[in-house]
Amino acid sequence: MLKLTIDGKEVTGRPDQTILEVAKENGICIPTLCYHPRLSLLKSCRICLVEVEGADMPMASCATPVIEGMVVHTHTERVEKMRLEALKLLLVNHPLDCPVCDAGGECQLQNRAYEFGINQVEFVTEKIERPSIEYSTPLIRQWMDRCVMCLRCIQACIDLPGCDVLEVAETGYHSHVKAARKENCISCGECLHVCPVGALTENFSPIKGRTWQLRRTQTTCTFCGCGCQLELNTLADRKVVKVTTKSEAGVNEGSLCVKGRFGFDFIHHLDRLQKPLVKKSGVFMEASWEEALDLVATKLQEIKEKYGAPYMGGIASSRATNEENYLFQKWMRACIGTNHIDSGARLSSGPSLYGMMASLGCGAMTHSMEEIAEADFILIVGADVHDDNLIFSHKMREAIRRNGAKIILVDPRKNQWEKWADRWLRPVPGTDIAWINGLVRLLIGKGVLSRDYIGSKTEGFEAFQFSLNPFTPEFVKETTGVPWAELEGVANLYKTAKKRAIVFGSGVTQHAYGVEIVKALCNLALLTGEVEEGGGGVYPLLTQNNAQGAFDMGCLPDFLPGYQRLDDEKAHRRFVEVWDRGIPEKPGFSTMEMFDRILEGDIKALYVFGEDPLLNLPNPEKLKSGLQKIEFLVVQDIFMTHLGSYAQVILPGVSFAEKDGTFTNMERRIQRVRKVISPIGDSMPDWKILCDLSTRMGYPMGYQTPAEVMEEIATLVPFYAGVNYSSLEKGGVQWFSQNGWRKKFSIVEYQGPIERPNDQYPLWIIPRGFHYHYGIGTTTKRAMGLAKVFPECCIEVHPEDAAKTGLRDGNKVRVVSPRGEIETICRISEAVPKGVAYFANTFFPVFVNHLLFSGYDVKRQHPEYKVFIGRVEKR
Repeated sequence: MLKLTIDGKEVTGRPDQTILEVAKENGICIPTLCYHPRLSLLKSCRICLVEVEGADMPMASCATPVIEGMVVHTHTERVEKMRLEALKLLLVNHPLDCPVCDAGGECQLQNRAYEFGINQVEFVTEKIERPSIEYSTPLIRQWMDRCVMCLRCIQACIDLPGCDVLEVAETGYHSHVKAARKENCISCGECLHVCPVGALTENFSPIKGRTWQLRRTQTTCTFCGCGCQLELNTLADRKVVKVTTKSEAGVNEGSLCVKGRFGFDFIHHLDRLQKPLVKKSGVFMEASWEEALDLVATKLQEIKEKYGAPYMGGIASSRATNEENYLFQKWMRACIGTNHIDSGARLSSGPSLYGMMASLGCGAMTHSMEEIAEADFILIVGADVHDDNLIFSHKMREAIRRNGAKIILVDPRKNQWEKWADRWLRPVPGTDIAWINGLVRLLIGKGVLSRDYIGSKTEGFEAFQFSLNPFTPEFVKETTGVPWAELEGVANLYKTAKKRAIVFGSGVTQHAYGVEIVKALCNLALLTGEVEEGGGGVYPLLTQNNAQGAFDMGCLPDFLPGYQRLDDEKAHRRFVEVWDRGIPEKPGFSTMEMFDRILEGDIKALYVFGEDPLLNLPNPEKLKSGLQKIEFLVVQDIFMTHLGSYAQVILPGVSFAEKDGTFTNMERRIQRVRKVISPIGDSMPDWKILCDLSTRMGYPMGYQTPAEVMEEIATLVPFYAGVNYSSLEKGGVQWFSQNGWRKKFSIVEYQGPIERPNDQYPLWIIPRGFHYHYGIGTTTKRAMGLAKVFPECCIEVHPEDAAKTGLRDGNKVRVVSPRGEIETICRISEAVPKGVAYFANTFFPVFVNHLLFSGYDVKRQHPEYKVFIGRVEKR
């Protein structure tokens, strides 16, 4: 550490720190305006000037590194005068309209002007009148006359999402910020967040409210698995009017994606269910809670008595809180007496859970999201990180800036990460096992393995190594279409790296053989010990806000909470003791099995909480046939779902803004969800619905608050031990993934695509990850701001494939598979290779699941979501 003196105070700092950073650490205030800790240096405002003994002129503290023995003065007469003059110049063309400006009360320029006693514009010049022009996104308004040209917005767009939308137009006094590349804008609002004045304001909510009128409550985002921290701004505790963030809070550090920042208004959508609905003579009628819950309790008891508990099933929600999912599976197991429990998390991310548990003993990210920034090699497989998990994408880009990380992208379709990748592999859809095993064989041949680690902490390596013999260069090239020379190049980069991170997404987990692909990737990570604390890490990307929590809470047919096996006598005995009720020992049915058994008459009652299987399961017509036969169906949700039309009772739950609880994000971090408004209409918190229903069925669950539920969870789930709401107040709690288990190399035999293109169906068609049904089809479709910026459904076709059938960009087309057909819009794109089309299914009513292969992997209980064969023809 270096020693220096600032304002007479002796302090220490690192050689890589600036004067400003050391001063902040030591509580010494230096005013700033353009500086932002997450952005590259701008040095545009000159407000942070300080005097350094031995230097002729004041220096920008944000850009001056500290040195041994440096003596700094932050508030000399000369410095104060220069700061004052710099501020006056910034105000030349800036209106003093603070009372009407949206940023009034939290504007950094307003604060600086107040500090320096400026109450009028002293330097008068010709005022520039600029007409209002459309910004890069309709969700943000640009006020040209309020801009002080600090350039934060431009730098933030470059440094964080990497979109490079903005630039400086013109020169000198006439210069201004211009949205020059609007097509690059992803409406994330990063520019809005970093703007220190009111030059950029949200252009979305019709009700604004002044800063001093709003109550800001920190909570956890309800969209993807990043678990971003945000503030819901409420007016009179009745309406959420906007979202803000704190730069120091959460893994997102103030950043959000478009859904997190602008997707909140579904909370108040007119389609919200506000009263229980009971079907009478085929028509839904509003009912009281007493009538609806009594009916549900009575019917479920009747079916249980008539057929037995094994004829009943339930589907929990990866949108719900940990407390609600815990109560749901407890109610199903202890009150009803069945293990037929599953959730949407399995359909989205189940293969990552089961594959990683088999290989590593833990089915979650091996490292924190922050640690990806320490990697010098990142392999991205089947993941559009920039689109699906933007905040994690920011962390990955940090690895490039810090370490010059080498990036390998593996995806048939070109996505945003292609422009930052050192190599881009485009294997034939469904052939991942072949190239992964080929790469591992190549690395072993080059001596890229840690024999000490393999010998001391793993098992099964010899048999695994022998199983790689079939994956010769010829086989890999013929099977995947990836030249061996390309794999050689990847292997060479892998060899020279020190920390190798493996990132994978829905392009892996939503294949029927996704578990095997995950195991193959874990084999690759085990080769050099990347799963250990000093390694690069394995990062499965979860696209649902509480998929990890749904798994943790035991919303699975074969595990109790905490991944404790049903046949574990000690664990089973502990749950029976705490729950004071016997629970079944035999594993239950998965979602896929439950719907098959409905058709066979083996499931008579189904309770679906916060999910819509008609949107995300293959062959919806078959599902509908089964629903005609079921005796009793209950749906609990905040909106009427497609499945809901087949239900006998609809129970209105609440959104994340109307309840307390916790979510667990994809890095295993448990974080608070906080109630900010009262439930809409007569809707009821979901945890309360489940408690009341269970009590009516003779199994009292008398919890008064979700905090009490978490206390019980902490006694039963070993890695949640000690967690309570008080312990979560500062950044949440991350549960530990290193369990000391011996890791296992898995033999993964090649399993090719279930079907292949032919003359009738000449294209591979890749649907966008089905998490978009979860995010868009149920909640954000009802977010009006997102409807303005999210594209409508379309299918992307390569120009040569389009030419063969006479398709043009914008044509209305039919997409036909062996299972059915749907209609959409055609987009001609070179982002997809010849012979492959990409279905960007964003909004309904385009039901892509009509086209999917209707079978599923019986062993893993997962359908083939990620690829099917088909053709595209003019409508």
